[in-house]
Amino acid sequence: DVYKRQVALSMMDNAFYLDRHLLPQVSLEYRDLYRLLHGRGLDSITISDGASIGDLAELAGFLAEESSDLPAEGTVRLNERPYNRSDLLKQASMSEIRHSYAASLDFMHGVAESMEADIGADITDAVWTVEQLLEKVLLQPGASLLLSTLKTHDGYTFYHSINTSLLALTVGQVIGLDNDQLVGLGVGALLHDLGKIRVPAEIIQYPGRLDDKMWREIKRHPHEGAQAILAGSGEGQEIAALVALEHHARFDLQGYPNVDRRQKLHLFSRIAAICDVYDALSTRRAYKRAMPPAAALRIIKEGSGSQLDPDLVQIFVSILGIFPTGSLLRLDTGEVAVVVAAGHDGESMQAAVAISATGEMIPAPEAFELPVNRVQDLVLPDEVGLDAASLIESAHL
Repeated sequence: DVYKRQVALSMMDNAFYLDRHLLPQVSLEYRDLYRLLHGRGLDSITISDGASIGDLAELAGFLAEESSDLPAEGTVRLNERPYNRSDLLKQASMSEIRHSYAASLDFMHGVAESMEADIGADITDAVWTVEQLLEKVLLQPGASLLLSTLKTHDGYTFYHSINTSLLALTVGQVIGLDNDQLVGLGVGALLHDLGKIRVPAEIIQYPGRLDDKMWREIKRHPHEGAQAILAGSGEGQEIAALVALEHHARFDLQGYPNVDRRQKLHLFSRIAAICDVYDALSTRRAYKRAMPPAAALRIIKEGSGSQLDPDLVQIFVSILGIFPTGSLLRLDTGEVAVVVAAGHDGESMQAAVAISATGEMIPAPEAFELPVNRVQDLVLPDEVGLDAASLIESAHL
């Protein structure tokens, strides 16, 4: 029977599920599609084996409102709900923090659109946005680190900004900042790269060495960001503007722009700088491959004392562990494992095998205690075709 083999895409609570499996990164990247489907009254799309190009074209026509319905007995069927709510909720324990992440993306998109339209950006909602993230970080610090592994080079600036804020909030919590200080730190980290919206995209994405003119454009973004924050926010956001201004100034003050050498960079700027560098190194972009998280952490340590505050680097490394969450590791058995929760004793971590020694994908990875001495090598996601964020979440749950 052609209908015995089928795949179901379900939509619930702002998330996509492929059969029973939550798609965390897809849910964030394609939230506009979710809204479209939800607006058409859909909660599931079931596609049977044997579906033709014509069947899929009919589905596309229905979604584009070019037709009012699909054939009742076709290979594409709507709202059959093959999985009930309780089946899917087992996968959704992180839905609240993911919802806050999605709200942050919406906020950043709105700010970018305003700046690009030259109508001035209202960033007063930045505080509310960070408060939502902070609430989840305080309740689930491990989950916030997990969510910061979400990477995409499409819309890189927005994901990077939120990841930098999540990492900064985690550091701030560890060093004992109070709630008001954490909100200030989170807002500064969230908006630190705001000025890049004013830099032409072809320069931001340029694959080679920047010429002098391009480099001058890049070096403008701290000033542009600070000015946009001051112009678009209420009182009390001066520190956020300072973070935007100082995040490339370096701990030794040899960066840009030039700052008063009689005083240290603000604490929040020094925290944001570390989180900024780490996330930038570990994210794939259109013109460069991502570094494995552990390799990015080594670069962070190399910059300690010159580019970055050495005391804060030590704290950052202790939080992320030797192999940070999201690392893909080749084991002594030939298997590939993903780090679910970093270890802080230097001897082990929580991990889950994602690819067998024979190269087969493991459908339901299970977490286990992995000794560091079993790790043979670091693996890049592109090398093995794995989405670390989805793997971590399924193993974590």
